[in-house]
Amino acid sequence: MFTHKNQFFYIMLVLCAGYTVSQFLRTSIGVLSPNMMSDFNINPNDMGLLGGVFFLSFAIFQIPAGILIDRFGPRKVMSSVIIFSVLGSIIFALSNSFYSLLIGRIFMGLGCSICLMGSLVLITRWSDTNQFSKLAGIILAVGGIGGLLATTPLSHFSELYGWRLSFWLAAVVTFFVMLLYYFVLEDRDKGLIINKKNKLISPKNLFFVLKERNFKFMIPMSLMSYSSLVVILGLWGAPYLKDIHGLDSIERGKILMLMAISWNIGSFVFGRLRSIFGSYKRVVIFGSTGVIFLLFILSFISNINSTYLYMLFCILGFFGAFSVALISHYQVLFDKEYMGRALSTANFFNFGGVFFIQWLTGKIIFIMGGNSSGAPIDAYRVAFLFVAILLFVSLCIYLFTNEEKNNF
Repeated sequence: MFTHKNQFFYIMLVLCAGYTVSQFLRTSIGVLSPNMMSDFNINPNDMGLLGGVFFLSFAIFQIPAGILIDRFGPRKVMSSVIIFSVLGSIIFALSNSFYSLLIGRIFMGLGCSICLMGSLVLITRWSDTNQFSKLAGIILAVGGIGGLLATTPLSHFSELYGWRLSFWLAAVVTFFVMLLYYFVLEDRDKGLIINKKNKLISPKNLFFVLKERNFKFMIPMSLMSYSSLVVILGLWGAPYLKDIHGLDSIERGKILMLMAISWNIGSFVFGRLRSIFGSYKRVVIFGSTGVIFLLFILSFISNINSTYLYMLFCILGFFGAFSVALISHYQVLFDKEYMGRALSTANFFNFGGVFFIQWLTGKIIFIMGGNSSGAPIDAYRVAFLFVAILLFVSLCIYLFTNEEKNNF
């Protein structure tokens, strides 16, 4: 038998592995997008949809997933739902049209929808509240290896063996993670779930979290926090670097890889900054302000030395990790028995925002003259400014929040 500490260590390893798969699949088309746009004749409007539909599927399943987790526990739900990512990877690898790619991405998003939220619920059941931010930061940072694999390694691998083989391998790895979920994970607080289920697990009580005063003011920031990073790292970064700076696929992969590494580092750092800033709110303000400033810089530069381009993307990746502090802010607002639905509702807005931002920026780039072969600088400029302005508005609304629980 494992000791409590050793058992939780292995659980954390498995949770990190699952989130690694999720990160790879969600950002995998980032470095591939220029080639896919050319090979499948996909315009920016459809590319924004292809990039964002993963997150739409991901977001839509968050709320029912929260109900299922509160009812049956993370282990059963996580090991059952992730099978959709296996199927999605296979469909994507076999695709010969835009619509089959779209279906594959929908299935991937559905399967990965459980990886982060289930992990967050598990760590609330295995650890103290004051450890949540650090543990969530570890999962986000270590799991971010998947984002790294989806940059330069994927670009190199695709050049040598083709992108389809990459998704066949992803299907195999995801199936292995499914087995780990089933055999290694263990739920806690089972008595709490059983005793409360008649009152708390009813779907009609799901939206009680929206009664929380702070939650309402946090929704706009949820829509924009993660999406302001992924819109660059997971979709338009590579096309921008190709069209505006003339970089090849390997060089684009290197820049995005360093951006992903910076995001991993930032996840560790932002998970610990509360001790310095005194509250999660101040950490979120600090991080979002940095992202807004950097998006404005990215919008207005045209000719820039490659060294500074590397630096800009790395710093943007670092500040983009502030979303870990936002997740931690949600966590302090609710008791553990409500955590499944609270975090799933928050994640609904987090990942739903990614879909809308990727979709809308795709429309902007298309309207501004983008097509399957590329886009002008003004198209990217307007798209990035659009994201920066929305994040600024979200920050202004977020300023009305605090970190005190309401009594229900």
